[in-house]
Parts: sequence; structure tokens; C-alpha cells
Amino acid sequence: MLDEKSIKRSRIAMYLNQLIGSFGSGLASPFLPYYAAALKFNSLEMGELQASTNLFPNLMQYFWGIISDKLGRRLIFIILGGFVSSFMFILYIFSHSPEMLISVVIVQSIFGAMVVPAWNALIGDLTSLSKRASFIGNLSFYSNLSMLFAGLFFIVYAYLFGYSITVYYIPFYLAGILGVLSSLIMLYAVEDRKKFVPVRKVRFLRTLRKDRDFSYFLFSQSVYNFSMAISWPLFYITTVDVLKASFFQVGLINLISLLFTVLFIPVFGRMIDRYGPRNFMILTRFLFVPVPLVYGISNSIIWIYMLNALTGFTTAITNVAFLAYLLDVAPREDRGKYIGIYNAILGVVTFFGSLIGGALAQFLQLYYSLVISLLIVYLISFSGRLTGAILFLRIKEKRKYPEKMTFRLNLFH
Repeated sequence: MLDEKSIKRSRIAMYLNQLIGSFGSGLASPFLPYYAAALKFNSLEMGELQASTNLFPNLMQYFWGIISDKLGRRLIFIILGGFVSSFMFILYIFSHSPEMLISVVIVQSIFGAMVVPAWNALIGDLTSLSKRASFIGNLSFYSNLSMLFAGLFFIVYAYLFGYSITVYYIPFYLAGILGVLSSLIMLYAVEDRKKFVPVRKVRFLRTLRKDRDFSYFLFSQSVYNFSMAISWPLFYITTVDVLKASFFQVGLINLISLLFTVLFIPVFGRMIDRYGPRNFMILTRFLFVPVPLVYGISNSIIWIYMLNALTGFTTAITNVAFLAYLLDVAPREDRGKYIGIYNAILGVVTFFGSLIGGALAQFLQLYYSLVISLLIVYLISFSGRLTGAILFLRIKEKRKYPEKMTFRLNLFH
């Protein structure tokens, strides 16, 4: 059992990791699709890129989560995975073809997948039930605050030097250096290996069959995320090719979203500790429903700015509520495995969602204009999101929380 000093030391390392690492990733990750669009990837190629970023990080998390639980280790996965995946940002600079860039992203995703289940399990190990959502909210706040400053840096840099695609090169290089540094900071953290017990052999399908609450949550989230993923690769085509956004405007879109996320994360972290994550998850599902429709009918970049203010607010809830619910539903000794199963399933469905969305948009362009083709796919995504949001109304809270919300989102019971 870790003492208070060791727990505090580990939390400090996690905060520093988020501050430095998120500044680095904030210079690269949000702009990868825009970089691809600037390289003139078509709809199909954008779908393949988005599908790769969906599948490999999430699918590999399942396997890394099992290994992490079996070994009873967290830090080695966080440090090694973060180090290698961060270094891959630098290779973006030399990747100018769809095949090369997608290959780099796949390798980065495999190593980056080492981090997430171990990181989330470490959060569970270092927090009590009553303060868990607040700690998740604080980590997310500092992470997004750092990404906000990264976004500010990018738009100033893009305003001064954004005359060609090379505007992305310096941010990608800095992202790699800072990501490596943030990974090494976790050497300062401490983990208590003695408290981890040998992992029971839990089969993938047996886990889903026996834990009905978890399996229904996963089913609802899969339907919703599949529908979301259909439109993901097309947002960047609308922004760059249809609305003709400049490098500066691309940075501003990202900045607006991050600003609203940073402003609201601390608020929702405290609220979820009091009321539980269930109703907040439902709220996010309905708020994300109209997003593809707005992209489909937008005739000005101003609408995209306004939309990203809404999605930034919604992301603030999502970042806290879904992880808090996952940690509630997962048995302590199988947290890494549950998180891995969750991410693996979502990785597969979003992989096919983005692949289908990109391919369908490319096919439709044989018969319709780019704008009409995108709008048709956006309408499909809108309908699927609405269906998935309705499914969430049947999800139940997994444990009792100190207070109940007077307004309850429930149509079924």
C-alpha cells in the first residue's frame, strides 16, 4: 500500500506529464488531418488515415491492458509507450504520401496504445471513489490548458509564417521533443506492485455476456461512435477544401474548442463526483448529434467557430464522465482489461465507420458535387448519432452518489 507521500509524488509526476506532454501533442495531434488535407488527400485517403488512427490505438489497448494487469505494472507501459509514440511526431515531417504518413501513424498508434490502459488504471490505483472524478477532471483540465497554450502558439506561428505546408514542421518537431521529455518525467512516479493480484483469465466474450451493464454501455457507445466516425474524416475536407480555411483559421478552430473544454472541465469534475456520470454522458450524446449537419450546411467558417465552442463544452463533460463510469463498472483487479475491451471494440467500429464514410463520399463524387456528396454522408452520420443517443437513455448508474439530480434524463424507467 502506498503512503501519502508516494501518492502525492506520483500525482505530481502525472500533472507534469500532462502539462508538458499535452503541450507537445497539442502542437501536432489536432493538426494531423489538416496536414493530410493540405497534402491533398482525397476523401478515401482521409478515411483510411482516420480509420487507422481509430483502429490501432484502441485495438492494441486491449492487449496492452491485459499485459499490464498480468504484470501488475503501470509505469513501464506509460514511459516506453509515450517515449516511442512521441518521437514519431517528428517523422510526420518526412511523410508526404498517404502510404508513408499512414504507416507512421500506425506505428505511433501501436506504441501510444501502451499508455492509455496503464494510465487509466494508475488513476484508479491512486484515487478513492469519492474523489476520483475530481482528480480525472483536474488532470484533464491541466492537459487541455496546456493544449490551449499550444494552440495559441500555433495560431501566432501560423499567422506569422503560415504561407505553405511547412508551417506544420516546427510544431511537429517540438511535439516529439516535449513528448519524450514528458514520458521520462514519469520515472519520478511510484507504483505499489504488491497490491496487484494475479489477473483472472477473463475471456473477451464471457466478460461481455456476464456483465450486462458493461455490455449494454459498450453496445450503445459502439452504435454512437460508429455513426460519429462516418463523418470524422470529412470534417477536415469541408474545412480546408469547401470553406477554404487558412492555416491561421485552422489553428483558431482548435483553439476555440480547447478554450471551452478548459473552462468547463473543473466544473463537471466536481459535479460528477456529486451526481454521478450517467446523466452527463447522456447529455453529451445529444449535444454531439447535430454536429455533422452543421458541417454539411455551413457556408462560412464562422459557423465552424461557433460549433467548436459547443463541442469544446461537450468534450469537457465527455473527458470526465466516460472514464469515471468505466472505473465504476470495472472490477478493481480487471480495470486495465475492461478499459482495453472498451477501447478495442470502439477502435474496430470507428475504423469501419471512418473507412465507410470516406469511401462513400468518394463514390458519391462520381455522381454529385463535393458539397452534395459530403452532405449525404453527414445526414447518415446525423441519423446514426440520434439513434445511439436514444440508446443511452437506458443506461443505469453503477453506484450510489452523494446527491441526486432533480432533472433526470430517463424515458424508460
